[in-house]
Amino acid sequence: MPLKAQALDVVKGSVATAALFLAFISLPVIGLIPGFCVPTPGVYYSLKSGRMTGIAIVLMTVALLVALRDPAALIIYLLQAGVMTLTLPEFLKRNKGGARSIVYAVAVNLAVVLVVAAAFGMITGTDLHAKIIKGVNASINQTGQVYEKMGVKGDELKGLQDSMRQAASLIVTIYPALITVALGCIGAWNVSLVSRIAARFRVPVYIGDFRKYRNPEPMIWLLIVSGFTLLIPQTMVYLTALNTTVILCALYCVQGFAIISHYFSRYRVPRAARAVFIAIIMLQPFLTLVVAALGIFDLWGNFRAPRQPKNL
Repeated sequence: MPLKAQALDVVKGSVATAALFLAFISLPVIGLIPGFCVPTPGVYYSLKSGRMTGIAIVLMTVALLVALRDPAALIIYLLQAGVMTLTLPEFLKRNKGGARSIVYAVAVNLAVVLVVAAAFGMITGTDLHAKIIKGVNASINQTGQVYEKMGVKGDELKGLQDSMRQAASLIVTIYPALITVALGCIGAWNVSLVSRIAARFRVPVYIGDFRKYRNPEPMIWLLIVSGFTLLIPQTMVYLTALNTTVILCALYCVQGFAIISHYFSRYRVPRAARAVFIAIIMLQPFLTLVVAALGIFDLWGNFRAPRQPKNL
């Protein structure tokens, strides 16, 4: 590309990335929406203008955060969006498809997170696990105080506090799996957005058909083994098996949604009805488990097999 056009893409991508990230760290709750989209500008312009454009966008965003003197925001950007911005387009440009590109990018991102966490712990002598537990408990206490200020008292407040403590205990147990699933969701969301933007501006990129998504068949044995390993009364073995099971269930949940998407397309379900149906599933944990079970039993049921014509 001409140098001037490439420089313009760097500026546009950097401004969009910075705006999305600043909205993410500045706006409570609603900031999660732009937060998921932070890698999108860098991924798109990297596919359009080349690797160096994506690198320049990340470097300019880093320079801005350094100028703001906010080390925590800088680390969050690099580990949550920076690595994803650099890795996703590399795999997409190699025609790995949407699903494999997400898996590879998440794997690289997790490796970087582990290295950074280990280095931070060794240099500062900080127990990161204890720090995470302390942070989760502090958040739970703050939430309880907010409910109390809103007028919730007595048995109702006690019930809410007990529920939040149970949730905190679960989060502390499976936070490695939650981080992995969150990175996967960020990658999937960005691949979806980039594919639509690329199609609109005719930037060639191979994503694949989500309706045909299927996990490798041998993965079911890993799920079975991790499930039975939960019965072993040894803390580290149990925690490893539990986190592995959560990640595998999330992958089969994706396959379940692919099956649902297939039938949406087959029966031409209106987009509004699709959105309502998906929202209901996402808001109900038990329905999400049903979707994961649908993905698991697709191994034997082959629910997306072509309909056989009836003999007349």
